[in-house]
Amino acid sequence: MFYRYVLTAFAIVLMMVFGLSGCENYAERTHESWVEKPPEETYDDSTVYAKISYAVNTDPDLNGSNIEVQVNDGHVMLTGTVVDNHQMTKVNLLTWMVDGVKDVDNQIAIE
Repeated sequence: MFYRYVLTAFAIVLMMVFGLSGCENYAERTHESWVEKPPEETYDDSTVYAKISYAVNTDPDLNGSNIEVQVNDGHVMLTGTVVDNHQMTKVNLLTWMVDGVKDVDNQIAIE
């Protein structure tokens, strides 16, 4: 009879140990669709324009170029002229490096 109580108590302790070991943080198991996403950063067109213009106008590799920048809702249009392919590549690189640029319409001509 004593062994029955010991075995029962042992079984209860085992169930509690295994039951508690299965507990985990439910936040880790929350489906991503149930969690509100943090707001994305928004970039003002005038800030994007200023950053691109500054980068283009202060880069020594772009001496002799004549580049106009237009920004509308993160969509950048580049017009004007550059001297060679190196300058064209540099303008593209500098434009894409600015946060907030969604796409670039490069209409720059090589003189």
